[in-house]
Amino acid sequence: MPSRRGVGSVQVMIDLAQEHGLSITQCLQQTGISPAQLADPTTQVEASQELQVIDNLVRALPDVKGLGLQAGMRYQLSTLGIWGFAIISSATVRAAIDVALRFADLSLVLAKYSLHENEDSAEFHIDIAHIPAHLRQFVLERQFLITLLLIRSMMSEQIIRPRDIYLTVDTLPFTQMPAIIQESRLHLGASANRLVFDRAVLDRATPQANAATAQFCVRQCEELLDQRKQQSGFAGQVRALLLAHIGQMPSLQAAAQHFNMSPRTFRRRLDDEQASFRALLEETRAGVAMELLATAQLSVESVAERMGYAETASFIHAFKRWTGSTPGKYRAAQARLSS
Repeated sequence: MPSRRGVGSVQVMIDLAQEHGLSITQCLQQTGISPAQLADPTTQVEASQELQVIDNLVRALPDVKGLGLQAGMRYQLSTLGIWGFAIISSATVRAAIDVALRFADLSLVLAKYSLHENEDSAEFHIDIAHIPAHLRQFVLERQFLITLLLIRSMMSEQIIRPRDIYLTVDTLPFTQMPAIIQESRLHLGASANRLVFDRAVLDRATPQANAATAQFCVRQCEELLDQRKQQSGFAGQVRALLLAHIGQMPSLQAAAQHFNMSPRTFRRRLDDEQASFRALLEETRAGVAMELLATAQLSVESVAERMGYAETASFIHAFKRWTGSTPGKYRAAQARLSS
């Protein structure tokens, strides 16, 4: 289970809890997370802290059924960062699963994933045995919905459905069953959590596959993972921070706070490496935007949303400033080059 992760996942759950009448103080009890840290999008938390938030919700809301499902429905692809983009741009379902497993340490998942191939089937296992027993229903419900989100985002309108779904929980209290699993055989109270597909699905091409985008995203994942492991090069660490928050880039002040520095010291550290925060910010935004636009299935509006822009016009203006071209013209030019 990946340990460090952005605070965005915690914020999703707190937003849900507040709708059920809980206060931020109740949600953060015994987590070591302060309201100020929660408000800082660059804050990194431990998996154990996120589990404590879940514990607080489960204990405070024992009569709310499907709480984990409600949480899972709130996640979007942009919440998953570069890890999610790397998955959906992979050439095949098998390649997407390989990327998901390879870079799981960059994700917000609490479960452990694994793939098991049989003669005529492929089983995608979701292991929650390491999760405290009283939290397993919530974690599984949430993880199940995030898995469906990834499948739906990866395959677009070409839905792939599990042949069988085995879940260890006794109930799955959806208010409305997702279309993606309506034709699947659902087995509750199973001994293990697994989604069973026809093995041929693994070699199925994905609608949003793009070699350049996939290569770019995997390279960014590799660099981000290396930064987390080595923590070398301050400019690299800042760039890793930005990549981890694609949909909500931090301000200079927020980034400085993340590294426990004053803005002045933060700027000086970057100056020492002939870098600037603005340049890193623009470089990261432009690079991710250009690679996402190279994927023909993504509209300009979709890229703008995934990049965290509330208005498409603002994204178009920024992209033209970065590249001298509009997103539409850039995408058309890339399409001509690849044809």
